[in-house]
Amino acid sequence: MSVIYGILFCFLLGYIGYRMRLLTISGSIWTVVVGALVLSGFGYSGLLMLLLFFGSSSLLSKLGKRRKQSVNQIVEKDGPRDGWQVLANGGVAAVASVGFVWTEQTSFLILFLILLAASNADTWASEIGPLSKKDPFLLTGRRVPAGTSGAISILGTSATIVGALFIATAGDLLFDLSTNTWLLVTTGGILGSLFDTLFGGTIQRKFRCVVCLKETEKRSHHNQPTLYVKGWKWLGNDGVNFLSSMLAGMIGFIVHRMW
Repeated sequence: MSVIYGILFCFLLGYIGYRMRLLTISGSIWTVVVGALVLSGFGYSGLLMLLLFFGSSSLLSKLGKRRKQSVNQIVEKDGPRDGWQVLANGGVAAVASVGFVWTEQTSFLILFLILLAASNADTWASEIGPLSKKDPFLLTGRRVPAGTSGAISILGTSATIVGALFIATAGDLLFDLSTNTWLLVTTGGILGSLFDTLFGGTIQRKFRCVVCLKETEKRSHHNQPTLYVKGWKWLGNDGVNFLSSMLAGMIGFIVHRMW
């Protein structure tokens, strides 16, 4: 009966997210699916971890909306999360839950927590970093507009660390992690965000607007198709998020198995 209540709660979250314009219809559907799978593996504690991630990220997206208007002209997607975004951030976490059900190995819990920590760290950096008074800079040192993939700032980096610590500490409270495991989750979360920055600045596809000539992640800008300029054509922001968190999670998974 408790599982039924949990699934109904997932439906409620998906509905509320849609009504509050935090999720699209596809985003709501996949939120229910991911939530149900996590519930089956890690119970209500796992579901609460998901809620902490999606809830905090959604709230931060509302912070400083006026200052983020220029960022929305650059990033591939803005507004409510769609199904691909939910899967990019929570899909592998759901798979880790299924792995835990089949094997009952703690390494799948660590994988789950690192995936969330990495996604949370990157999302917090993306939402808080653009509020910095100074433009971020690339690894080459060149200043670029806020929202540019691969760019970093002191404020954004600080948000990365705090975002990873937030998930690791919540995981410790809910799953009673050892000190070493807590450190592994925190480090994995930060590493995942750094991977996202690296991949976003090197291999993520980029376009150029034919009207304002600005670089953007969007396929259309000023109601005109943009021109492809660099990166892997098939790799967008969702793909970078998925690849970064999965890579960090697998590294943590392997390290934990070696202990």
